[in-house]
Amino acid sequence: MNIEEVQRISEVSKREKWPYPRTFQELLGAGVISYRTSIASNHTVYRGAVSQYEETNDASVVELEVAELYQADAVKRGLAHHQRHRTPFPDFLRDMANAGVQFYEVNMEKRTINYTSGKPGESYVEAIPAVD
Repeated sequence: MNIEEVQRISEVSKREKWPYPRTFQELLGAGVISYRTSIASNHTVYRGAVSQYEETNDASVVELEVAELYQADAVKRGLAHHQRHRTPFPDFLRDMANAGVQFYEVNMEKRTINYTSGKPGESYVEAIPAVD
């Protein structure tokens, strides 16, 4: 995994509001095989075949309080809104926190994202479309 390239992709994709399939494809090209993002802290751990990289956040990142009640419909609505309007990443995180999502995990090989509270039966798995 090329850590410098992962850092660049993360920064630029958020700043320029890339559509997620593009971000996914770029991270895959940089050697990422999976990653997990904590919603409350926006802390992400990227994993490659033989290495990992933890993305730290600057002091301006506000910790979010995640709702105790997981709401799958709110997750789906929040995702659809973010994808349709390409809202800023902090807005996406806030919507997921309000829906009770503790973290999401991306599996690059399966091309899926699992949004979950961490409790059994409380998750929504989304397929990642291919980039045209």
